[in-house]
Amino acid sequence: MTLLRSCSIYFFVLISSTEPAFPPSLRYTLPVATNKITDADLTCDLRSFNATVTLQHPFKGLLFARDFSHECSALGSLSNSVAINLPTSGCGIRLSSRVNERGHKQMVYSVVLVAQQDRHLRQIADQEKYLECVVEEDAFSIESKSMLEVVKNELMERHGKNQRSGRMKKEDVDEDFGEEMDEALSASRAWMEITPEEDGPSGTLKVGEVAILSLKSTLPAGIGWKVVECVAHDGLGDSSQKLLDDDGCPVDELLLPTPQMGPVQPISLMRHQEAVSRFAAFKFPDRDRLHLSCYLELCRGSCAKVDCTDRNETLENRLGRTLSKGAQGEVLDRLKVFNSVEVLAPAIDDLRKSEKSQLSASVPSTFPFANLPGDRTFCVSPDKIAITFCILGVIFLCAVIVATCALLRSRKTGTEGPFYTRSLFSSSSGGSAYGSKLLLHESPCMGQSASRRMPYGRIL
Repeated sequence: MTLLRSCSIYFFVLISSTEPAFPPSLRYTLPVATNKITDADLTCDLRSFNATVTLQHPFKGLLFARDFSHECSALGSLSNSVAINLPTSGCGIRLSSRVNERGHKQMVYSVVLVAQQDRHLRQIADQEKYLECVVEEDAFSIESKSMLEVVKNELMERHGKNQRSGRMKKEDVDEDFGEEMDEALSASRAWMEITPEEDGPSGTLKVGEVAILSLKSTLPAGIGWKVVECVAHDGLGDSSQKLLDDDGCPVDELLLPTPQMGPVQPISLMRHQEAVSRFAAFKFPDRDRLHLSCYLELCRGSCAKVDCTDRNETLENRLGRTLSKGAQGEVLDRLKVFNSVEVLAPAIDDLRKSEKSQLSASVPSTFPFANLPGDRTFCVSPDKIAITFCILGVIFLCAVIVATCALLRSRKTGTEGPFYTRSLFSSSSGGSAYGSKLLLHESPCMGQSASRRMPYGRIL
């Protein structure tokens, strides 16, 4: 019988060993039904990025900007196209400049859209699409009434002098004045760019890599500016960090130093100037997109300089802004510029992976649970739990039997002698029963009152 049983076990093991370790469905790739993006119609301006995406088949999933699946998304309605509207100040949209085929400079908004086939689940069939939208030249034109008034007054004063000189006719003066005004208004613009110090193919930064923040402007002659109130945020405003205060002074030099103003480049009636700051790239823990926004403070002539090392002098400069109208350094307006860049942290991710591998290596390989949430946490199989409760039940049953036997034995041997023959509070060793009052209790074994064993129920 023993030989037959061992042979059957060997036969079972032999059959089991010939079967594959994993079922075929887990070893081979399943067919994937893809619904690819075939076309994208894009329109964009300074504030918004609009995209209408066309797919091969009716789409019932979710279209969103990468890393912003909940906040910057649009639902499919079982049609072949879906439209999405994104704000350019967030949602991972990046502004960059490039030179086109004709040699002209273009401003381009770019974003990565994800077509998720199911509204709630990510699948291998989901597709990512990189989209670029060329912004019109006049999209970054500055619309400031205060600056317009200053430019208009200066041009009128200049043409007034020319008219008084008598060298030009009034009609020619008015025509030239109108052309100069149109040129000054149409060419006035300001924007921000974030680029790696060493240009890469994708413009992606890594944490700690040197990045260049460039704030650029083209303004009419006689208008100055400076950078103030810079903030880094995650693209939604949930997490933010202030970098420059209201005076343009850095909150932390390690995060962002003070932008340095470059030389002025005159272009006809306009003046082009850039402010540049080099900083080590950083990111927020839950986002790969870093968004920066700053304000450009427009001033008459040139803006008042602030000594960031002396806060008292900064306060004086702040009070000095309340100058009389028309004075040099008067603050005219504030313009907001913004941009974003993708920042990855491979070094931090590799460090976390190495820490996890070291932790798993320190745990014995025979122990299947390497990452438990606490030091006192352990796991027991259902079979072991059942065996444990059976053992505890047997122990409890034995304890009940022993206690019952002891109680029956005490009832048989304890019927001859009375309980409490003397007072518990007697001071003498002999212990007269009448020395003090006797406490009467129920007998723990007989269940009878002590009054039945004594001649009197109470001793006086």
